[in-house]
Amino acid sequence: MSLKPLAAFALATATATLLGCPRGNPAVVCQSDADCAGTGRTICGRPGLPNTCVECYADNTCASGLCLADGTCGQCGPSAPCARGQVCGDDGKCADGCATETAGCAGGGFCLAGSSDCVECATDFHCGTGRICSPNHTCTAGCSAQNPTCPPGQICDPSGKICVGCLSSADCTSPQLPSCNPATSTCVACVSNSDCHAPTSTCNPATHACVACLGDTGCALGTVCQGNACIAGCTATHGCAGGLLCDVPSGLCVACLTDAQCGGAVPRCDLSTHACVACLPGATDNCPSGDYCRADHVCERGCKTSADCGGYACLADHSCSGCTADSQCVAGKICSSGACIAACGPSNPCGAGKDCCGQHCVDSQADVANCGACGNACGAGQTCCQGLCSSLDTAAHCGACGNSCGAGSGCCGGNCAPINTQASCGGCGVACGTDQFCDGLACVNRVFPNFCANKTVYAIYDGIAIDDAATVVLASTIHQYCSATTVITYGAQSNPAWVDQTTGALVIGGGSTVVTAGGPFPNKPVKWLERTNKVTKVYFSTNGVDTYSFKRRSNDVTLTSMTVSECTPHHDKFLIELATDPVSGTLTLIGYGVCGNGYGTQAAAYFWSNVMLPSLGSYPDAWYLFDWDDQNADSVANGGDLFTQLASGL
Repeated sequence: MSLKPLAAFALATATATLLGCPRGNPAVVCQSDADCAGTGRTICGRPGLPNTCVECYADNTCASGLCLADGTCGQCGPSAPCARGQVCGDDGKCADGCATETAGCAGGGFCLAGSSDCVECATDFHCGTGRICSPNHTCTAGCSAQNPTCPPGQICDPSGKICVGCLSSADCTSPQLPSCNPATSTCVACVSNSDCHAPTSTCNPATHACVACLGDTGCALGTVCQGNACIAGCTATHGCAGGLLCDVPSGLCVACLTDAQCGGAVPRCDLSTHACVACLPGATDNCPSGDYCRADHVCERGCKTSADCGGYACLADHSCSGCTADSQCVAGKICSSGACIAACGPSNPCGAGKDCCGQHCVDSQADVANCGACGNACGAGQTCCQGLCSSLDTAAHCGACGNSCGAGSGCCGGNCAPINTQASCGGCGVACGTDQFCDGLACVNRVFPNFCANKTVYAIYDGIAIDDAATVVLASTIHQYCSATTVITYGAQSNPAWVDQTTGALVIGGGSTVVTAGGPFPNKPVKWLERTNKVTKVYFSTNGVDTYSFKRRSNDVTLTSMTVSECTPHHDKFLIELATDPVSGTLTLIGYGVCGNGYGTQAAAYFWSNVMLPSLGSYPDAWYLFDWDDQNADSVANGGDLFTQLASGL
């Protein structure tokens, strides 16, 4: 053996020792790439591994995009990502796990730490407003200390992990709903009697509304509790005041039940009216001899029976069929040639309540020929009412004297009828136009500058929490910008006195305004106006797949639309419109978003109460469409957001 091969072997051994080749992966010593031919590692040397045959010298020389420290290519890397739910380890091999919370998860999912599972959420932060991450890693309704943000009008109850209306009365800002009901965590009118004031000083525990009474004992004597209001009446156990007696069958306080309760000048009890009177006509007539009891309980000259006529018959008018003296004739008649004839005069006056006109006794309070005075004849179409010639086609005397029509009614053809409707507004048959509403006195154009015309407002809830909160916001600034005397009443659409439970029609009547938030599916009044009667100028439409739209009713043109993917807690489009109930004439303010998540409805309520209502003159139309962009990404409509008007019209 020559020395040269031995030297080469020694050099190779020494080089291998110096390079510290990994155990189990013997390196091939090289001076150039040609020395690496046939080894499977075709490159001679790389940083950190000089004179060694390697597979790669940089990441871009590997198909996977990852060159390992030992000069081999990794099985995975930037150009060869691992399967969903796996990460590429330092050894260049795929393994189960998460590198980041979204690694390998498609469609917006999150990688669950310590596993290969992709889930909807791993923490509450991954869920939107009013939602938290459940134990099975899905977003559900609720809130937490980690994610306390709730929809507008609600706050977070961290102990129960739910969004509620209130935790204390300090959270209730509506003057009509100032108290927090701890049982339901909702703002109500009252929780205890201390929350109420006269005349409704009692809190109804069932409805949490301030009422006048809950039972008869809550009412004064002479009144009973009916429908939580004290009305005139009495019972066997709850009597009358002022010495009156209770007629239990009728439930009314009366002066008497028997003659024993009467006396003096009024000794008899009239059982038809339970009033003490001077006399009672008929078989028990108690008037003195020579007098009879008139129908109005007054004793007057005249016979009661034939016994008073000295053998003659007592006629129906209480005169004797044959007479010998004026005393045998009824008041207002005299005895002439054995017969009673009408011939009143100074010496033969008429009975009480009658006047002598032309020798005839007349009731000048009701006689059209002698109304108020002898000879004062009423004109055509008039009658005599309490001594005054009056038409029977007035609100005070409608069809009959004293038949007075109530508020909101007028006399139409001799009958009392509402005059605050679309068909009769302010007068009989005065009809309002299609684009008008009746404010109770006159027809008014249905545009936003006239919104404050009605002084009675009903805020109607549809039962969807986010809609109900929006309804409260819609009504919240009406007192401030319309009139402090406007009466606002809050209640549910389940009230049959407000909403027909079958059709959804508003039955409140003209001169009133309804404000309500929510679309035409959960909201009965909106469905009645928009889908049943089709009187709104704009209506909601959907293709049934992935697109929601607002359309103009007159020509079915799409005014604006959004796809389901565009609907987020930070973006929506909403409608604010005035509509008139076609039957009752009730003016209705409608507000709701085109998306179904409720955020647009909240945005509509905010924009109305804070922007439109304070400057109604700037909004002359009857409907408006707006785009809402949540600029500060808090899922709550406020002054930091962008509102863009899209369309409007009459």
